[in-house]
Amino acid sequence: MDPSAYDLTLEQQFQMRLMEASADNMTHEQAQALLVQASRLLMIKDNVIRNLLRKTPLDSFGLEA
Repeated sequence: MDPSAYDLTLEQQFQMRLMEASADNMTHEQAQALLVQASRLLMIKDNVIRNLLRKTPLDSFGLEA
């Protein structure tokens, strides 16, 4: 896969800058809570992707079991 496929889009870069600016105004406790929430959401995203891949037949990828 092309390494540039892992780069952030322009919109994502903008969102990242907004997040950085917001983090500068947070207390330590607020930043910690946000980190925990973001980690939880990433784990849920991983579970959704894993579940979708399990439910997708291999032949739709041109593969056989």
